[in-house]
Amino acid sequence: MKDEDTTSDAESIESSSSAAASPRRKRSKFLTGRGVTLRMLMEDGIMEGGESVLSIDYLGQKFTADLLPDGKIRWTEEDMIFNSPSSWAIHIKKLVNPHKRSGCGWSSVKYKGQKLDLVKSRWFCKLNLNKMGLRNGHGDGESGSDYGSEDEDSEKPNPPMSDFVKKSLENHEDKSMDDNDEEKENKENEGLCNNSHSGSVLFPAKKVEQYSSLGKRSQDIPSSTLVECKSFKSLGKMQPFTISVNSNSLLLIDFHCHLTTSEVVGYLAGKWDPTSQHMSVLQAYPCKCRLGDREGSRNVEAQIQQSIALRGLQLVGWYHSHPCTPAHPSVQDIDAQMDFQVRMKGEGNTYQPCLAMISNPYNLQRAVKESMLRAFWVMPSPEVTDPEKHYGMPVNMSYSSQQDMFLTQDILIELKALVEFYKNTPDLVHFKENWHHEDTFLSKLKDSVAKKFPKDRTDDKLFGYINELLG
Repeated sequence: MKDEDTTSDAESIESSSSAAASPRRKRSKFLTGRGVTLRMLMEDGIMEGGESVLSIDYLGQKFTADLLPDGKIRWTEEDMIFNSPSSWAIHIKKLVNPHKRSGCGWSSVKYKGQKLDLVKSRWFCKLNLNKMGLRNGHGDGESGSDYGSEDEDSEKPNPPMSDFVKKSLENHEDKSMDDNDEEKENKENEGLCNNSHSGSVLFPAKKVEQYSSLGKRSQDIPSSTLVECKSFKSLGKMQPFTISVNSNSLLLIDFHCHLTTSEVVGYLAGKWDPTSQHMSVLQAYPCKCRLGDREGSRNVEAQIQQSIALRGLQLVGWYHSHPCTPAHPSVQDIDAQMDFQVRMKGEGNTYQPCLAMISNPYNLQRAVKESMLRAFWVMPSPEVTDPEKHYGMPVNMSYSSQQDMFLTQDILIELKALVEFYKNTPDLVHFKENWHHEDTFLSKLKDSVAKKFPKDRTDDKLFGYINELLG
């Protein structure tokens, strides 16, 4: 079975008369990278005592305990007092599984439904908010909120869970069972602002690099490196063309990107008017295939091309998701977009631009319900000499949202088809689980797509339809 770290039997059961460690001494240990206690979290208002506020779910059984005013844990079933979450967790697990030799309370014990490691990381990051260096990402070409505004509540939501994520975490935890308990806790505390919860094993915080820091192309720069988009205003230039996106397309993109913990991709179709230099995005086409499935992708793309032609539309761009990382393009995204732009541009009167969009549905730093959606374009490197040896420059593209009168039957069919495609896959998000406090991932999704609803405002029917698909 899995556990994140180990604890010695000597730490286990303590009598209620045991003297608590000095809060000041404990706090000094924390400041040098050592342990955090429940009492410290209570003193700073992150937690409060109460009956049955702590729980453990283990091998199909649930156990509850009281959190006492001094930060100790009282398990009423056997009238026992424990000094720490780990001591209670290992005792419970040994009762259920006598061969169990290790246990981590911070990831096994929940406080009012939230794992203690998340509660602890929230406290740590609040203390270090000024050191985090997070940036406000509002700007041209964006809808929703990016990472890093200090004006928002810094309390972090849970990461999206899927069967794949949970299995990967179990494998990671199994490898960690031999770690020394104190060393493990030191690592957790020192890295909390970058790895704030158990999901950080698979969704590590990613820094967004300035374009100017890239320099020449190099194998030392990972293709996954995120690059901050510039604005045309900062470059002293005008956006080369205007863009509008209809609300049905935005809704479908948002819904698609919420469904899975894996990246998704799709195409954008619409109209390009060379006279007015305006692009209208009128239809989104999610690719219902797995990334890396070449044969499947060829079939899907052929179907999409046929559908675009039958509607009398043009291919005008593409979108993809960054499930839990900021909606800035990676080096790989920049190269892909530049390649698409070159292939689609044509010559003379046949010139046509290509738009790229990135959706970030799950902001792990802030509890933001609406997805972040960024539109961008890539300019050639401004380097006068050897521009081909440098990366293209990503630039934000402003766009306007055009609200549709109603949701078409095609969109409703596509929503259902997407759920059917991901329904039995290991990376489907568990929408019934808590996203933030009492809000589930399903309620988070509904609040995000509600901003893209049509003018007829059949909110109840649409919400009912989404509940039927995912509830």
